[in-house]
Amino acid sequence: MVDDDIKTFLHTEYARVVRAVTVVCGDRERAEDAVQDAVVDVWMKRREIDDLAGWVTTAALNRARTRWRSAAAERRAFERFAGRFGHAGAAPVATSALDDRVARALGAFPRNQREAVALHYLLDMSVADVASRLGVAEGTAKVHLHRGRRALQAALVATDDDEENDRVGP
Repeated sequence: MVDDDIKTFLHTEYARVVRAVTVVCGDRERAEDAVQDAVVDVWMKRREIDDLAGWVTTAALNRARTRWRSAAAERRAFERFAGRFGHAGAAPVATSALDDRVARALGAFPRNQREAVALHYLLDMSVADVASRLGVAEGTAKVHLHRGRRALQAALVATDDDEENDRVGP
């Protein structure tokens, strides 16, 4: 039964989950690794899970957060090292095939808003499901979504204004 569930997940939900985790962690390869690790975990342990897509999403987000923390610590150490020895900073993380404007905007959000927006809008999760996946109360999830929507709107309007000014010129 686990094999059939995993095959169904891979054909129906995998791409959506990877896309949402990509928005959260800012790197498609890291997102794919996290999702694949979670799927392998289910398969290796032969776990029966009622909501496989939800479980994989939560596990992948946890893995992505752990990797992000490690990468952030490495980046800070590199920047301290580079500052001492005059080297340039690390290259920016490349975005995926997602709309660059949205990906850039979401990348600047606090983690809780970025995760809530990705789960709700990219995976069509209800507010209750978002709250459950993030381990917060529904009211808190609503606040994260509200702030995320407001910030995304402001970021996209600012990007539109910048693009319009670039077209018009001085």
